[in-house]
Amino acid sequence: MAELRTLKQDGFTIVAISPDPIERLKETKSKIAKDGKGEIPFALLSDLGSKTVNAYGVYDPTYAGQDVDGIPHPSIFILDKDRKVAWASISMDYKKRPTVDEIRAEIAKLK
Repeated sequence: MAELRTLKQDGFTIVAISPDPIERLKETKSKIAKDGKGEIPFALLSDLGSKTVNAYGVYDPTYAGQDVDGIPHPSIFILDKDRKVAWASISMDYKKRPTVDEIRAEIAKLK
């Protein structure tokens, strides 16, 4: 998530959605800011109950029944001007995510 800070400078709107409660998101944002590269300049939204996670079909059943139930697969969605999904990356492995350059390339296709 910290790497996405540079996209904000490109004039894109970024929103991160998590099933975590608001207090935990505040802690996450503060922890990232301590890396010396600045704060993340986008909203972290709480999706308690995982309604958004379920609506986008990215629920990860690996954690079902655990205290972290509701965690999604790492996902990135790029919406077009009509707010329709123009590109999506849904990773089954949380260690494998698109790079910022790959995301930029997909955004550039919409211009």
